[in-house]
Amino acid sequence: MQVAASSTRKIVAVVSNTTNAVVATKVIEKNTTGTWVESVAKSTSATTTLVAAVVVPPPVPMVGSPIINDCNNNGIDDATEIAGGSSDWDNDGRLDICETTSGDFNLNGVVDSQDVSILLGWWGVSNPLYGDLNGDNFVDAVDLGTLLARFGPV
Repeated sequence: MQVAASSTRKIVAVVSNTTNAVVATKVIEKNTTGTWVESVAKSTSATTTLVAAVVVPPPVPMVGSPIINDCNNNGIDDATEIAGGSSDWDNDGRLDICETTSGDFNLNGVVDSQDVSILLGWWGVSNPLYGDLNGDNFVDAVDLGTLLARFGPV
């Protein structure tokens, strides 16, 4: 296989018929819309043995790095959010907002009476910082029941 390339044109030559050793030269060009288009330029005879044929696709630019850990599903890696100032008080690499949704508001690894006290401190508050376990933007009896059901180690 032979590959000649420029930023807008690639020429790939492969043996397409091993019986009569016909080599087809394919030209892959980028058109005005930026799409790669393949065309067969010419065929020539040669006495060549096919060893391997490999298709070389045009390079695909990578837009961003893959997300490894995104606990809040917002499309931003947790490490990036923490580096940008989001809180991770227990330094475990997970956003605190993801850990406190389990009910462990003080991040001590256990849903206990301290967490109940924190929830009660936000009781009746709309759009609270802590305590809204069901996501209705209000701390109420439903959140307290959820917290009590999760009592114990996280």
